[in-house]
Amino acid sequence: MDLKSILATDCGSTTTKAILIQKIDGEYRLTHRGEAPTTVEAPFEDVTRGVLNAVMEVEELANRKLLEGDEIMSPQKGGEGVDIYISTSSAGGGLQMMVAGVVKSMSGESAERAALGAGSIVMDVMASNDGRLPHEKIKRIRDLRPDMILLSGGIDGGTVSHVVELAEILHAANPQPRLGQNFKLPVIYAGNNMAQDQIRDTLGEMVDLDITDNIRPVLERENLEPSR
Repeated sequence: MDLKSILATDCGSTTTKAILIQKIDGEYRLTHRGEAPTTVEAPFEDVTRGVLNAVMEVEELANRKLLEGDEIMSPQKGGEGVDIYISTSSAGGGLQMMVAGVVKSMSGESAERAALGAGSIVMDVMASNDGRLPHEKIKRIRDLRPDMILLSGGIDGGTVSHVVELAEILHAANPQPRLGQNFKLPVIYAGNNMAQDQIRDTLGEMVDLDITDNIRPVLERENLEPSR
């Protein structure tokens, strides 16, 4: 795919930045940049408002239409829109994740390695055998308010009860996303493939659930790349 234009935004703790990159004479060049206050806190409590404000500044500077209402125009058509839009978050120092596994020294550590390998900050490793009672785990999830949760546990074809219990704890905690009330918390499930339907039934309506390959399909082997 020959990309002629790229729009990228980054949501920081206080400032949201937007940049427009265009292909000119066969080379990619940063041509315009804009910024606006991040709107994650009250009264807006919706990070997209700050993103749109930063993009509107780029629109004005570039004299180029990038928005159709509240939507990024993509792909580029003529001199309007962009071929691809990328968004990142550096608020609080980067993406803050909580990971969970059935056995802390196995699937818990595998989940932690997967998250760290993706550049995330791991706030906590929760496990079925970490010694905390269910209500303590629920309180911990609510207090931390992670940007994303990686849920794992069990080998493919093995027992499903423990990883489903972790999903039920997550459901009871009902964690609220930090990036606005209109969003659902992203949760990646990378555990026992036999539990996928039960995980979907437990969490599917409450969170933005993404189911991928098991990070530990057998005891002796890790499979970290799909969850990253």
